[in-house]
Amino acid sequence: MITVSTRIDEKLAKEIEKIGIEKGIDRSAVIRELLYIGLKEYKLRKALDLVRERKITVWKAAEIAGLTYQEMLEKLKEHNVPFPITEGELIREFEEISSE
Repeated sequence: MITVSTRIDEKLAKEIEKIGIEKGIDRSAVIRELLYIGLKEYKLRKALDLVRERKITVWKAAEIAGLTYQEMLEKLKEHNVPFPITEGELIREFEEISSE
């Protein structure tokens, strides 16, 4: 593990202390947990944005966000991101499925 230091304002420090007291953990553990949550949320938002912009596939988005394909599909639904497929691609998919 490495040590990283940063300056934060007093209000944020008090919030971190409050969380530590509620959870019975020290300030460092709270900060690590919040960083983990923030990074996970950042990766999900990045993946969703890239899918929305049709720059990546759902598979790639799941990989970026650290989720399974099925979990990523749920996140697309939760965040109202349309499945990135054109009408032509959808018709081709249906035709391929029908011919099998």
